[in-house]
Amino acid sequence: MMKKRVMTLMLAVAALLPLQAQTIHVDHKFWDGKSLYTVKEIRMGNIFYMTTSQGDELTLEKVKEGEYKIIPSRQADDCPFGAEFGWKVQFIRQDDESFLAIRKPNGDIMWTMSQTTNNEKECKELQQMMGQEEPWNAVNSVLLNRAYLQNYVATKKELRILRNKILAYHGYRFQSKDLQDYFSKIRWYKPGNDNDAIKLNIIEQTNIQLIKSEEADRPNDP
Repeated sequence: MMKKRVMTLMLAVAALLPLQAQTIHVDHKFWDGKSLYTVKEIRMGNIFYMTTSQGDELTLEKVKEGEYKIIPSRQADDCPFGAEFGWKVQFIRQDDESFLAIRKPNGDIMWTMSQTTNNEKECKELQQMMGQEEPWNAVNSVLLNRAYLQNYVATKKELRILRNKILAYHGYRFQSKDLQDYFSKIRWYKPGNDNDAIKLNIIEQTNIQLIKSEEADRPNDP
C-alpha cells in the first residue's frame, strides 16, 4: 500500500511538470533529497543561478541543449554535492521523469536532482514516505537520491545487493558466486541466457550508477 501511495504521488508530480524538454527556466525547482534548489536568475542566456532556503548555491553554464557544467557561484567557495567545478550536468526527461544528473568524469551519475512543482515541506514529506518503503521494492521504479541511500541503506554490502537487484529483476546471470547464491534463494529470480539482451530504462540505469557512486564513497564494512 505504501509503495502504491509513493508511486501515485511521484506520478502526480511528474504529470504537473512543464512539457518543454531539457531546458531550465527561472523558478524551476529541483530536489536532491536534502535541499530544494530554485532557479533565481539566468544571466547572459546561458548562466543558471539557483539557491536553497539554507543559502546553498548552484550555478550551471549551458554547454548545449540539455547539457550543462557546474561553475563557481558568487558566494560559494566549494562545489556542492562532493562534485568538482567543470563536471557535466545533464537535464534528462524520459519515462515520465525530469531530473538533473551530475556526472563524474567517467560518465557515472553521482547525484540526482528531481524537477518538482512542490514546495520544500512537501518534498521533505515525500522523502520521508520513500524512507518508509524498503529500498528493495523501489529501486526498479523510483528515481533514488544520495540522501535516501545514505539514510536507509546501512552497509556497503547492502548497496551492492541493491544495485544488482535491478539486474536480477531482468534475469541477469551473475558470475560472482556470492550473488548467484544470494539471488538463487529469491523466488522471482529467473536467470536468462543472454545478459546482452537486457534493456534497462532510464530510472534503472540512473539508480545503478547512483548506487555505484555511493558505494565508492562508503568506507568498507567492519
